Amino acid sequence: MAVMGDASAEVWAEELRRTGRVVFPQRPRAFVFKAVITVWPAVMAVNASPSMLEEGGFSRVLAFFLFALFIGSAGYLVWQAITRRPVLTVDRAGIRSGRKFMPWIEIGAIGIPHGPGFLQTLPIIPANVWAKDLTLSQENVRDVLALARWLEEVLKEQRRLAVTDDLASD
Repeated sequence: MAVMGDASAEVWAEELRRTGRVVFPQRPRAFVFKAVITVWPAVMAVNASPSMLEEGGFSRVLAFFLFALFIGSAGYLVWQAITRRPVLTVDRAGIRSGRKFMPWIEIGAIGIPHGPGFLQTLPIIPANVWAKDLTLSQENVRDVLALARWLEEVLKEQRRLAVTDDLASD
């Protein structure tokens, strides 16, 4: 199954032109990586909990806390596997990552990808210096640098369209 986040910038541009939006669901490989990173420590903690339960006192409370943490993180991962969320959506209105949305008019710049190769992130920098960045990750797109270049082009196009619309309304 082809995932939009593993496609090229040309495919993204064509999808945006054709449908008006590009939807990047969570990539399966990114999900597996997150699941291993999340579940492995929890499994190790749950394995240690029988001896902690026998000790009693604070150890017993800690064992129950770790078990609840394991159940909660497993439930969260199952929910993400079923819904394939968080979803990154780029459309004519702006960029939405999960519940966070930044309209094109509020975007000051597309940042520079940073971080180690498998954990790269891309900040979307707002025009308002007091607003928070919208950070995109490899959860949805494998090639963060290609995403940054593509978003820069889309931002230029949106700004050009905004100027054209302003001139037409005057």
